[in-house]
Amino acid sequence: MPGVPAPAQVPSVPLAAAAAAAYVGLGGGLAGALCGALVQTTADPTYLGRVTSVSTFFTYALVPLSHPVTGAAVALRGTGPVYAVSAAVCATGGAAGLAFTVLRRAELPR
Repeated sequence: MPGVPAPAQVPSVPLAAAAAAAYVGLGGGLAGALCGALVQTTADPTYLGRVTSVSTFFTYALVPLSHPVTGAAVALRGTGPVYAVSAAVCATGGAAGLAFTVLRRAELPR
């Protein structure tokens, strides 16, 4: 049974945590590598350093700062509303990716 309910079927919490970490690590690693490769191949070479620095800033600076903000929001409002807002942000990002034809048809050179 793949998908979100799959961890509930695992017999132990450590095994479920290891499986989830492997799944997220592999998916995130592949997505990050593809994103980096697409940025490098589509950015104008004269702006490649700037584009890469902005991408790196969002990846390594802003994302880790969201963790304490999320923790404060959970402490203030509870997990339900925070998960709902997080799901809405993820859905908005996915919709934006689907809305732009250039992003849907982006390919690495052969």
